[in-house]
Amino acid sequence: MIKYASLFLLVFALTSQAKAQSKEVAHIDMNALLDLMPEKQQAQAELSRTERAYREDFQMSYREYQAKYQKYEEEKETLAPAESAKRESDLQLIERNLAQTQQNIEDQIKEKEDMLYKPIREKAKKMVNQVADAQGFFYVFDSSADNGMIMAKGKDLLPDVKKSMGL
Repeated sequence: MIKYASLFLLVFALTSQAKAQSKEVAHIDMNALLDLMPEKQQAQAELSRTERAYREDFQMSYREYQAKYQKYEEEKETLAPAESAKRESDLQLIERNLAQTQQNIEDQIKEKEDMLYKPIREKAKKMVNQVADAQGFFYVFDSSADNGMIMAKGKDLLPDVKKSMGL
């Protein structure tokens, strides 16, 4: 709620000043710009390779767990109660380890994604700032669909930034 109130106040302040200076506000769809950058495509390919390797390792561990579980299910009627309890405990430990491994994989993938995409986002932001400065814009809003920003007026800088980046 505070986010929307702040956004409203910012838009209100900008629109009241926009009448005095017509070139204050521009917008750009940063997601579209990032999607055009070859660096993002390379990062996505690397991230996919990493994710695939993690998933393959995890699936191998999971298959080992399934084999142990199936063997236990087949033998549990013939096991002594103490042995049955021990094997159940071992299986539960493996389940917890698998859950923790899965969480670690997700965390590592997210960390790698952040590491790969940060310089790409910074490069895009730098180019947007350069183009906006060169054209005399004071404010540039991100009009990506996931930002909730609806632009009715203001120049779209995407074509100019693409040109500056050679895309």
